[in-house]
Amino acid sequence: MERLGIEHVPSSERHGNPINQFTLWLASNLTVADYGLGAILYSLGLPIQVLVSIMVIGNIAGGLLVGLLAAMGPEFGYPQMMISRGVFGGRGNAVFAAANWVSTIGWFSVNAIIGGYLISFMLPRIPLSLSTVASVAIQFIIALYGYDAIHKMEKWLSVALGALFAVAAAVAIITARPVAAGGSVNPELVAVGLATVFSYIMSWGPYASDYSRYLPENTGKAKIVVGAMAGGALASAWSEAVGFLASAATGNSTGSPAVLAQLMGRFGGAFSALAIIALFLGALAANVLNLYTNSLSAMVLYPRMKRQSATILAVTAGIALAVVGGLNFEGYFEGFLLMLDYWITPWIGVVIGSYYIKRRVTKQNVEEPVKFNFKSIAAYAIGLAVSIPFMNLSAATGGLIPFTGPISSIMGGADVSYFISFAVAMAAAAV
Repeated sequence: MERLGIEHVPSSERHGNPINQFTLWLASNLTVADYGLGAILYSLGLPIQVLVSIMVIGNIAGGLLVGLLAAMGPEFGYPQMMISRGVFGGRGNAVFAAANWVSTIGWFSVNAIIGGYLISFMLPRIPLSLSTVASVAIQFIIALYGYDAIHKMEKWLSVALGALFAVAAAVAIITARPVAAGGSVNPELVAVGLATVFSYIMSWGPYASDYSRYLPENTGKAKIVVGAMAGGALASAWSEAVGFLASAATGNSTGSPAVLAQLMGRFGGAFSALAIIALFLGALAANVLNLYTNSLSAMVLYPRMKRQSATILAVTAGIALAVVGGLNFEGYFEGFLLMLDYWITPWIGVVIGSYYIKRRVTKQNVEEPVKFNFKSIAAYAIGLAVSIPFMNLSAATGGLIPFTGPISSIMGGADVSYFISFAVAMAAAAV
């Protein structure tokens, strides 16, 4: 079991190589969530060549941000939210650590719902609430053991999921051949598609160095960036392509796991079972990261808390949310996904601008932070404020917050505020 929590990883405990960044982000993005995004892309009705471009560009852009943040891990030897203290200050960072705690609990609950649905699909007699609890049992154990156990699991899952999704892709391609994927190029829908793809993979940013901080300090940054970006972007695009093709073959764009299971079931019951196994293992791969990162964020907020206690707290809160969210899965997932982006993208912009462009973040800033770094906080606030006219809170919250920014309205409701908040916040931090 991992001994350290949010403490600095000493040189004597550094180990591993950059290939573990590829396998970790590959496994954790071969998921039903990415598969569901493929169904959303299908529903846009854009030409297939445009959709392919959206998947490539959106995933590479989002994966690059994750890679840049992961590359900070070996140098600092701290989790991502601890490094964030060096950017925003000890107390100034508290709001972001709290936001990350809430975000990871949300993602945990989303994947718990997915796991529960998949178990109930295979075993209909088991109540959803019970299957949801059962789906997180192994995730809890692995997250409890920590860093090395997670990397070992993700390494094996990257192989297993790669094989399973290869089969799913082959079946989907064969079945979808007769289906036309036409449509005209609508700039507003292109923006929606790019935002949808980018937003998911980018949301791993606050997790990134949690899984690279044990690498030797002399590990090349470029290798980490490429490994994390390639693993995440390849897996996400792959899963989205399967989701798109399954929707094209069936005409069903709900993104439900049952669609893929039924599609593969045309080739026999064994193929249907493989689909469910692949989607369940994908949820497992992603949710272990949610639990582990959540425990580290909790410790940043309350350093006296033990990682094991923080993990138990996360499981308890996440299961409670999952049971409630399971009553309305689609709205819960999409609303959470969009709301998540609003705080993350300007945060990433400030961190990257401060570290890579301005180069004013040091280990001393992390270990002995000022209370508030007002320059970074101001850069964040500026990025967020400038992006408000581009927001569509009505879509993000399912109508609970009836606000659509003027520019979003002009764009037909497309919400591209996260691109704006990232770029503006990064520029402000780099000044």
